Amino acid sequence: MAREMRFCVDYRGLNLVTKTDAHPIPRADELIDKLGAAKYLSTFDLTAGYWQIKMAPGAKGKTEFSTPDGHDQFTVMPFGLKNAPATFQRLVNQVLAGLESFSATYLDDIAVFSSNWQDHLAHLKVLQALQAAGLSIKASKCQIGQGSVVYLGHLVGGGQVQPLQPKIQTILDWVAPKTQAQVRAFLSLTGYYRRFVKGYGSIVTPLTELTSKKMPKKVNWTIECQQAFDTLKQATCTAPVLKAPDYSKQFIVLTDASEHGIGAVLSQTNDDGRDQPVAFISRRLLPREQRWSAIEREAFAVVWSLKKLRPYLFGTHFVVQIDHRSLRWLMQMKGENPKLLRWSISLQGMDFIVEHRPGTAHANADGLSRFFHLQNEDSLGKG
Repeated sequence: MAREMRFCVDYRGLNLVTKTDAHPIPRADELIDKLGAAKYLSTFDLTAGYWQIKMAPGAKGKTEFSTPDGHDQFTVMPFGLKNAPATFQRLVNQVLAGLESFSATYLDDIAVFSSNWQDHLAHLKVLQALQAAGLSIKASKCQIGQGSVVYLGHLVGGGQVQPLQPKIQTILDWVAPKTQAQVRAFLSLTGYYRRFVKGYGSIVTPLTELTSKKMPKKVNWTIECQQAFDTLKQATCTAPVLKAPDYSKQFIVLTDASEHGIGAVLSQTNDDGRDQPVAFISRRLLPREQRWSAIEREAFAVVWSLKKLRPYLFGTHFVVQIDHRSLRWLMQMKGENPKLLRWSISLQGMDFIVEHRPGTAHANADGLSRFFHLQNEDSLGKG
């Protein structure tokens, strides 16, 4: 399958001297609440969204870029400009003005919702408004007349709003540990949130006993261990540990990479000043990715995580916390490493700062990144 090419220009210098367009990006939670009670929903994705807006004649020169084939400039709005999201949101709001009672728009993601089928057919006049404005949609990403749809990272419709399962699936898929190292990895993750689990100390006792120096490295997994393991997995994936996102508060993204996987925790600070998780995500690194340098794996963890968590983060100012000091200059780097430079440029449309967080305080993201290695150490080690 051919990979899609994405054209990207480094506009970081231009963005530094650009006055911010304060046009608001909608709050995802408010849009999701609008859709939740609907019985019929349709969603549409605008094709190459930003490129559907023409650049003003006097602004084309600001988008100039050079390639081996010559010096060019954009005639349509390119990705990476600081004010591109606000400009695009303003356009779609204007196009669908007057249709807000049955439509929701988050940048290029448009949803139509109705309480009955006849109304829904009438509400699809949203498509006529898009056509009249000369905007095109990507047919392969359309969902029409559904009882529930995936929208902004949630499954909505039929009176329900549910988070997508992947945000807790890594925890639920964690198999019973076979070695002390695997037990410690699991405890490092659940232990980070122990203050939210009632009776954590007594629950975890059968597992902590396995990590004693007097115990063998290959653990003796008992019924009591399994019960404690299952209880902690369930507790970590339910309230009050896993909280619903509060879009009035700042998000924090903790990322980490190991030799075999990457992981991230999306969290927010509660009223007591403590971090609570909103979502857990992770993935196994491909063999070629495992051969990357440590800094490249750490950078990839940031880029991949922010892409996956985009429905929560886009249009907000958030913090990325990492335990690799050298990555703090990721957003300012030049041409030393083409791969890192390309990733840095790909994040131009997001508003965040990078903070260093010592490894001793990074146990939750660290445990997720090591999940794939510790699940099957022998087979992964041979890869």
